[in-house]
Amino acid sequence: MRLLVATGITLVTIMLLGAAASAVEVPVPAFLGPMSFSLPMALLLPLIPVGLILHGQGRGDAAGELVSVRSPATWDAAAMVVLVAVSATVGLVAAKAYDVPMGIAMGRNFAGYLGLALLIRRLAGPAASTTLVCVFPFLCTSFGVAGWGRPRFWAWPLHDAGSTLALAAAFVLLSAGLAVGARGAAGPRRAASRPA
Repeated sequence: MRLLVATGITLVTIMLLGAAASAVEVPVPAFLGPMSFSLPMALLLPLIPVGLILHGQGRGDAAGELVSVRSPATWDAAAMVVLVAVSATVGLVAAKAYDVPMGIAMGRNFAGYLGLALLIRRLAGPAASTTLVCVFPFLCTSFGVAGWGRPRFWAWPLHDAGSTLALAAAFVLLSAGLAVGARGAAGPRRAASRPA
């Protein structure tokens, strides 16, 4: 994966900063609930390394990668799994060190945002994936907060750190995104290896 070191350093930095500054909030108008909902900034920070991953994937030579001996999609998927493991580990350590659960929610959101970005990249293309995944938390805040100030089931980035529903949603999105990314890259390779 291209930009792996920069992405790893950025990921660890934002995880620690986000957990340390978990009280910083962004007011976002809520259309279906209360007047506004305060979105913790720490829940948005995992979008930064996701953007770096998408940018790194866009820097590759698509024609060269189709004929490479080792599949770049496999290496990318492995690097992404390692980054998700790093985010979970740093999130747990930060949650224990700062005594706030925000680190756990940030690790979960990193995995979910990454999976969502990979799915959108496959369906809508690389240009749309970064924009749409960055808009998603604001859509969740504006339309996914119920009248009593609690997030609806589909607004998983806003759920508490201990939410099993949000963890399951992030896991499903990450698994689907990695599977679609690996399958999408392998499709032309299989077609090219068939005899004419």
